[in-house]
Amino acid sequence: MVSSIRAAIGLCLCVGTLGCGTTKWSDSARTATEQLLISTAVDRAIEQIDFTPLAGKNVFFDPQYLEGIVDKNYVISTMRQHMLAQHCILNPDKQTAEYTIEARAGAVGTNHHDVLLGVPALSLPTGALMGVPSAIPEIPFAKSTDQKGVAKIACFAYNNTNGQAVWQSGVYPVVCNAKDSWFLGTGPFQRGSIYDGTRFAGSRLMFSRRKRTPDPPKLLVSLADAKYFDDLPFVAEPLPKRIAQDDAPTTAAKPATATPAPAAAVTGTSQGLGTPNPVVPAQALLPVNGTSSGLPSGGVLKLPAIGQTTEPAHATGSK
Repeated sequence: MVSSIRAAIGLCLCVGTLGCGTTKWSDSARTATEQLLISTAVDRAIEQIDFTPLAGKNVFFDPQYLEGIVDKNYVISTMRQHMLAQHCILNPDKQTAEYTIEARAGAVGTNHHDVLLGVPALSLPTGALMGVPSAIPEIPFAKSTDQKGVAKIACFAYNNTNGQAVWQSGVYPVVCNAKDSWFLGTGPFQRGSIYDGTRFAGSRLMFSRRKRTPDPPKLLVSLADAKYFDDLPFVAEPLPKRIAQDDAPTTAAKPATATPAPAAAVTGTSQGLGTPNPVVPAQALLPVNGTSSGLPSGGVLKLPAIGQTTEPAHATGSK
């Protein structure tokens, strides 16, 4: 009797706790896996570019040749962040900048391939056999899907004044992958460069090892790490501002004045006073050991005053 009462109470409690709940969800136009593959490939490709030769330089970043690529804004922002992290001074005005950096992308996108061990999906002619389905579903014993994100980015710099090449980065193609596998209908087992170890249906397996990423070079600042930048001496002064032609100050025209003709040199040449000829004392032109050193080309002879006699310093004997 007591046991039946307990069973009835337990049944009532179970019925009272029964319920149903729904969750509304939706998918974006692009999967998160695709976006992670592209952004990770872009980060690793740009992180290999060394902007330290342009550290402290007043540069203008020109992104016009990145038009049309996937995730253009992310690529441009990552490039600007990496340049600032390596102490480049970004100038929004090309005419006042000292150098221009142009970037280009050879490839930014994804591709994938599938491998199936089993019976692929087949479509049969409609009405061929009575009672036979028109399509046979896929029956995989083992299946693998490998999706890759590729980024190939390069840039170079030139002088804005004379157009001379200053620096080029080289080409850095990077490939990131995400691989899903199924065995006898169990899966997906996920692994790849965008995952931290092996995952099963989105959760990391207990026995899987965490993927160890190599440390970035010491001269570079990683895009994924937090960093505080101190004020540097070469960025203490503000960047020069461009003055529009309409705002340029106007000065009153000065009356034209006659310019005096340049005075002729003592030697009879037409050289002006702006480039005076060297003055040579007369003692330097006196004969030495029976020879004369002569007047240097373009020299001016300084004669002694009237009534003053000049004798050579080596002369001996009575007059």
